[in-house]
Amino acid sequence: MNKGYFFVAIMLLIFFSSCSTIKPIGFVNSEPKLDPVQFFGGKTHSSGVMESHGGKPVMPITTATTGIYKDGVLSIEQDLYPGKGKKNHRSWKLKQIDEHHVEATANDIAGTARGMLYGNYFTWTFTLKLDKGLVRRVRMNQQLYLMPNGQTLIIRSIIRKFGIIVQQITEEFKKD
Repeated sequence: MNKGYFFVAIMLLIFFSSCSTIKPIGFVNSEPKLDPVQFFGGKTHSSGVMESHGGKPVMPITTATTGIYKDGVLSIEQDLYPGKGKKNHRSWKLKQIDEHHVEATANDIAGTARGMLYGNYFTWTFTLKLDKGLVRRVRMNQQLYLMPNGQTLIIRSIIRKFGIIVQQITEEFKKD
């Protein structure tokens, strides 16, 4: 990763983690504009780290994603590789409703994910279904920031159960 982009990404994460509430409309004039359909269309890959509730690194995570746009819907096939664990597969159907609203469904999401998009910033919240353990559903909030090169997307995910943070993930997605 370019040192300049890395510095910008770290500063964004520090700044936004200190904010109590991020208002997506505050990014309306930020550049470059994030178009999730364009970014996730084709092939992307990510690398990142899963963290404990307190932010301690727990394990690496990587993904490989392919998106195909047809009839107003982006179909995304995503393979997730958590550390040395078993590969997980997620199938998304993403649709941009209007200039600032995106909706999606996925095989491991309960209901519909709904998000807001302004400038280079996108955020959404959804209920993630888990296939093992006592906890079967958690709330996931993701904040996505398109970096100045237009080819790198930083994603910060916070996973909560009963309003308490149980895990966090920081990832860098790149267009292939």
